[in-house]
Amino acid sequence: MAAARVFRANLVLGALGLASAIFVLARLLESWRVSPHASHQILIFGQRLSYPAANVDALVIVLLAVLGSVVTARALTGALRQVQASRHFQRLLAHSEPQPLHGALLIPDPQPRAFCAGLFWPRVYVSAGAVAILDEAALSAVLAHERHHARRRDPLRLAAGRVLADALFFLPGLAALVERQQALAELSADESAVNVAPANRPALARAMLSFSDIPGSSGSDGIDPVRVDYLLGDPPSWRFPVVLCLGAASVLLLLVAVAVLAGRVASGSATLALPFLSHQPCIVVLAAIPTGLGVLGVNYRRRLRPRPASGVAPRSTPLD
Repeated sequence: MAAARVFRANLVLGALGLASAIFVLARLLESWRVSPHASHQILIFGQRLSYPAANVDALVIVLLAVLGSVVTARALTGALRQVQASRHFQRLLAHSEPQPLHGALLIPDPQPRAFCAGLFWPRVYVSAGAVAILDEAALSAVLAHERHHARRRDPLRLAAGRVLADALFFLPGLAALVERQQALAELSADESAVNVAPANRPALARAMLSFSDIPGSSGSDGIDPVRVDYLLGDPPSWRFPVVLCLGAASVLLLLVAVAVLAGRVASGSATLALPFLSHQPCIVVLAAIPTGLGVLGVNYRRRLRPRPASGVAPRSTPLD
């Protein structure tokens, strides 16, 4: 229940943030008048240059619109990056030719790993190294833990939280809320595994210790003291972050209020030509052609560079 509440809070704040960004962009279109003819011109060295004219409120709308554009762009690129990373990781897993094992997929990896992967159709994966060091009860508990992640579509939930936190970077505490969501998702999976069979409580603890004791493994990084306390029978103390959510909502409300108040008296006008550039658009286009070709060349050169080989799994945590 706690994990679901934090996810809903994160989703609501993210939706409000994106809606605020779209609202500010709409106020920009209402406040500024753009015409094809230059209404404000200045003569410099015999050249007529156009420039925009606006009051302070219109400039405030422009600044807020720039922030809204950044938020929208970061949200779109972040979502695309998450989808591409998931597809790339799924292709790596497919190349390893995983085999079915107790409702999961076994990958030929000597490192002990157990994780849930896939944004829209998550699957549970376990490595041959994990099967080799875990007893039957511990392996069953680990798979029950990961199946809960798959049923809840936790990879998609956490990816959405990361995208929103990155896009709304100016909201206080949103990144901390995503971290809390991830921690609660792990506790929720532990609780689900224990509810399936009470014997899974010590079995999960044995699995965590088994992963952390492997030489050269980074499994100790995945041991959370709160999870250990829960497996030892100490229920975690948790409170809904009311202050954090109210602070983030207040920032969004303040930005929207400023946009509404400034939009009532904002007045700005500009031409289709860029400010302080020639009123002949063809000159600007001709100057931008070599710049665009240079950017495309740099991007193509970066794609040709060999990428470092990546492993089958992103981390060596016992219960991801």
